[in-house]
Amino acid sequence: RLLALLGSSAPLGAERGGGGSARQAAMQRSELEGLTAPQLQQLIADAAAVLASRCSTADLSAALLPIPSSTHPSLFTFGSAAATGVSFAPPERDGLFGGSGGGLFGGGAASSGGIRLFGGTGGGLFGAAAATADAGSAAAAATTLAAAPPREGEALGGSDEDGEVVGDEEVTAVYGWTPSITLELVDSVETGEEGEEELYSQRSKLYRFRDGEWKERGLGEARLLRNRQTGRIRFLLRQEKTGKVAANHFVIEHPPYCDLRPNETSDKILVWCAQDYADGDLQVEQLALRFGTPELADAFKEAFADAKVRNAAAAAAAAAAPNA
Repeated sequence: RLLALLGSSAPLGAERGGGGSARQAAMQRSELEGLTAPQLQQLIADAAAVLASRCSTADLSAALLPIPSSTHPSLFTFGSAAATGVSFAPPERDGLFGGSGGGLFGGGAASSGGIRLFGGTGGGLFGAAAATADAGSAAAAATTLAAAPPREGEALGGSDEDGEVVGDEEVTAVYGWTPSITLELVDSVETGEEGEEELYSQRSKLYRFRDGEWKERGLGEARLLRNRQTGRIRFLLRQEKTGKVAANHFVIEHPPYCDLRPNETSDKILVWCAQDYADGDLQVEQLALRFGTPELADAFKEAFADAKVRNAAAAAAAAAAPNA
């Protein structure tokens, strides 16, 4: 039905003069109003496709002649840019497919207020509506959004009058609040090993027998340290991650203490009993040391036995010194 309206200019001219043209247009409008929105869109799309394929720019301008508008605005108003319907006004400067002057597929002037078929600055059936803000509002919005980027000096904390970059001041005190403790930074921490020399060291895992079972005590370097003044040798193992003392006792030849024996289930584990000071107080502990290989366990056994001999000689020399 829509194609019958848009097909040629002859029926349009005939309808202007005929007495029944108003009734025919009203009938066609009532039929169109009975259609759904998807059906209307399909009719518009079909009409646009037919016009685009059959008409050139000049033919379309001749075919789309102005039609006097009725008292009530219709759905399709021809030749009036100010009408409220979908406008098929011929383009003023551009061709069939758009331009600033308007057209079938083009954008109309923003001030016309009309509705174009496929959108534009004036709004359309398939297009976005135009912004109604005036030039002053648009300029103000552009000024607000286009904020100037910070200068290099400002990004780094500002600059002084000479243009040199000034960093932010470090906060070292909070006024009105006093910490309960004060920590001091020291260059080195004394461990009690400063006056000793290392005779043996091997990474291993220490166990302690508690509550009827073996419990892991720590993983670290099992060391034999000799005091330079007294000559006495002690066994020391610290946990490698925390530095906490896991075992600390003198290596002596006094059964049942420091009687080194292999474990019944593995030749990589050595077991002995000692008077241990790891927790600060003297406690008799049953210890076990596990190595990676049996060879490493044998090397520790030899160094441990040598330490007992040296400690016995140091104890005898200390006992003879007062008499001399």
